[in-house]
Amino acid sequence: MRWSMPSCAEFCLTERHSFELDFASAEGRSFVARQYVRYPVHVGRALYTDPIDRGRCTVFLQSVSGGLFEHDTVTGRIAVASGARAHVATPASTIVHTMRGGCATQTVDIDAGAGARVEYLQAPQILFPGSHLHTRIGVKLGEGALVLVSETYLAHDPTACGAPFALIDTAIDITGRDARLLARERMRIRGADWLAAQPGVSGGFSVQGSLWILTQTACAGLPDALRAISGEGLYAGASALPGEAGWVFRALGADAIVVGKAMAAARVAALGSLQP
Repeated sequence: MRWSMPSCAEFCLTERHSFELDFASAEGRSFVARQYVRYPVHVGRALYTDPIDRGRCTVFLQSVSGGLFEHDTVTGRIAVASGARAHVATPASTIVHTMRGGCATQTVDIDAGAGARVEYLQAPQILFPGSHLHTRIGVKLGEGALVLVSETYLAHDPTACGAPFALIDTAIDITGRDARLLARERMRIRGADWLAAQPGVSGGFSVQGSLWILTQTACAGLPDALRAISGEGLYAGASALPGEAGWVFRALGADAIVVGKAMAAARVAALGSLQP
């Protein structure tokens, strides 16, 4: 998949990704069949820590640079073969550092084969004053596949002067195996609007999270389970995606702990309602 990038985020499309992960499965156990990684990403060794699904392969992506800086371009590809189960996550929050007119870009393509189970769960991204972030995620769904994608953002001024980030521009595309677009969303928020606590943007909340539950498999009971998630200082809800591409759960909260608990509950609900 080729993205049309903003001028400040252009990069050479012939350059290899920052990370590439191919997962396969044999005798009920999934594994990393191939990997490539370069600066600023480090890929940890495969882990098998799920007490229920012992064959699920878990891999953590870590930044060795200390976050995202101006003019950084981080690209990745995750391919999960038919029937394989992969959990890819970042173990800690990512700081999006102060910038002086440029931006940082993150792009990840996820290819889920038939019956695959894929989780791409990112820890919160912390937007410092003046930071300008573009993120693009592309998901290709195989027949019977399930893909979970999480995104969480919060603004932070370490000087406590109330300075906003510059801009956050995110997009996600979901396509079927025939490359037909099922759903697309784009979110573009200026830091000044976020800090102003405007209705329809952030209101009085400081943290925003989204969990994309992407599947074309029927999931009876999931909508009610998602909409039942509640908590003090939490405003949350769920919506069906067009193209029968699944559901999106959104949460606004007073802090990352509140939103994190809601996102974890939504993940449990999704996996519970879509057990193979």
